[in-house]
Amino acid sequence: MVEKIIKKIKSLPPLPESIQRVREICEDPEGTIKDLIPVVKQDPMFTADILKAANSPLYGFSRQITSIDQAVSLFGMGTIQGFAVSYAMRKNFPMDLSTYGISSNNFMTVSTMQNALTSLWGKSQVTAHNAEMVTLSLLMELGKLVAVIVLSEENKADEFQSEISKARTFNDILTIEKKFLSIPSEWIVALMFKHWKYNETMIDIMQNIVNPKKADDKIRKNTQILRVVKEALPLTSPLSEESIQAAYEKAEEYGLDFQNLKKAIESLKTS
Repeated sequence: MVEKIIKKIKSLPPLPESIQRVREICEDPEGTIKDLIPVVKQDPMFTADILKAANSPLYGFSRQITSIDQAVSLFGMGTIQGFAVSYAMRKNFPMDLSTYGISSNNFMTVSTMQNALTSLWGKSQVTAHNAEMVTLSLLMELGKLVAVIVLSEENKADEFQSEISKARTFNDILTIEKKFLSIPSEWIVALMFKHWKYNETMIDIMQNIVNPKKADDKIRKNTQILRVVKEALPLTSPLSEESIQAAYEKAEEYGLDFQNLKKAIESLKTS
């Protein structure tokens, strides 16, 4: 099954030139928001996506955001790069997530919530590789887009859907994905990043979300934060009682900021 997944990833088209330009600016140590804004403005639909997100109650900005310059500045380069890749995938890739029992709108909502929780709670806890972590928080579910195609081609979609419908926690999803795909969808995302020649840090963080203990010391806290975010907001049952409890337990296990996690989750629940 892993070979089939790799073959499918190798058939993915390259990211569009405009998205590549966003990536180059974000990864350039001398790249700035000022450099990024004109590139973002080239695509009106992408601009509209960013403004819509900026005015979502999830992020808690205190006023209405009407300017793309303002929105890009508020989000920062990490989130904008995540939006860019997510936008490119939605524009150029099938978005049928029915195998996971969700709609494309639900998929985007959960991904945005994962980014919001990372921004509200996790971002302040690390300094190293902060931008990469924020970018990844919007892209952690992309591997499921490849997974559903492979499952369909292997005539396993119906059986998978039957089992995933019972999943209530991130660990439930992880167990079912390993059963049917041999690897978790987080590893599929890491393989996608390798295909697109992303930097090794982003690939390593993504691959180690499943088991932060295996992460290098330099990125372990980043992986722990994203693991807690995934626990709180699993794709099939975001912010359920079971998933929130699992997130709290992981945060305590990792020694992360527990009190502010509770505040951030309560904020998301009322958004």
